[in-house]
Amino acid sequence: MSKEDHWKSKVAYYINDFGEGTTLHGIRYIINKKFHPSERLFWLAIVVLATYGASALIYNSWYRYSSNPTVISLEKDFRDWNLLFPAATVCFLERLNESAADDLLLERWNVDNSSKELNLYLKFLNSVVNISYENLDEFKDYVEDPELVKVSGEEMAKIARKLSIAMDYHATIFNSAYKSMKFHEVLTEMGICYTYSGLVANYISLVDNPRPKKDSLPTCNYLNSLCYARIEDLPTSIRYYIHAPTEIPDSSNKFFVVSKNMERDTSFRFQETVASKDLRRLDPKQRQCRFFNEPLEKTDDEIYSYNYCRMKCRKRLAFEYCGCAPYFYKKEEGIPICNIKGLACLAKHAKNLIRVHDQNGKAEKCDCAFLCETTDFYIDKNTMRKCITWRYSCSILGV
Repeated sequence: MSKEDHWKSKVAYYINDFGEGTTLHGIRYIINKKFHPSERLFWLAIVVLATYGASALIYNSWYRYSSNPTVISLEKDFRDWNLLFPAATVCFLERLNESAADDLLLERWNVDNSSKELNLYLKFLNSVVNISYENLDEFKDYVEDPELVKVSGEEMAKIARKLSIAMDYHATIFNSAYKSMKFHEVLTEMGICYTYSGLVANYISLVDNPRPKKDSLPTCNYLNSLCYARIEDLPTSIRYYIHAPTEIPDSSNKFFVVSKNMERDTSFRFQETVASKDLRRLDPKQRQCRFFNEPLEKTDDEIYSYNYCRMKCRKRLAFEYCGCAPYFYKKEEGIPICNIKGLACLAKHAKNLIRVHDQNGKAEKCDCAFLCETTDFYIDKNTMRKCITWRYSCSILGV
């Protein structure tokens, strides 16, 4: 007997021995040669189908655990809560510092009050400083000017910071321990804005801001009779957004306006989402959410937020449309900042960019997960009063 035949006979022997001795139902009937071949074939089919069914059940259970292993529950104890004070992001409706603009016009293009180009160049500076998806159409007016088309995207970013009016204000907060808390400059899709009591703003700016910690922000709880901040003596009209400290507003969020001679009070109800410590042990794809200090892989980001992820998605989409992105996005290697021609190109796609749709009008897949821990705010009261004053003031926060 050859070695190959000997090996085959040994394998057959062990299979027969296993089949006769196993308690697995059906196997012994397949192995036993005393049964008719049709009976053995029948039992083979039964065993195969049973194995397939068991495998399908195991796979479905594993897939369910892998894709959605979390349990969401609703707590009704309205006294047991302690949340971070809500953040407010303020954007000036008119940001241009006119005296600084006059100096730049004379220094950069030798344009003064007697120049025929004054109105066009002043309008250009106003467009740069107040840039957002809402005014991209204005840049079409500057494409034909031989001097303005030389202005690079990086230079426009510097112009915007240099010519923006200063963030002057007076703030009062419910806890005097945080009276030194300030507004921090932040890049948003509404241009350069300022955030109060926020965490994200310090990571997304044209300047280096100190990195805050959650325990450096005030908190609100059931025992606080009033949890508020009052912002007044602002230099011009504003729009403001209320959001969680771990978030940042984008172009699709609701805002409130405070104009000249107006005082506005807004108070909010909230819904807080918290996560158990064990949730961190799961992969982000499993839990379908991310923590604030859990940035996306293969990026140089230090933090994560849902809106910031959506902003990065719009930036990539803008690059696909026109080969660049506006300066109000954080600079990223491989994506240049748009000059005038680039912004004029993006103006054609502004609606699709806000909706995050591709050129065919289909929703772009951004893969942006919600935050595992966040707070959503809902309007409780919103009152406006006219004041006999030239000051701008607003009482913008209340929980």
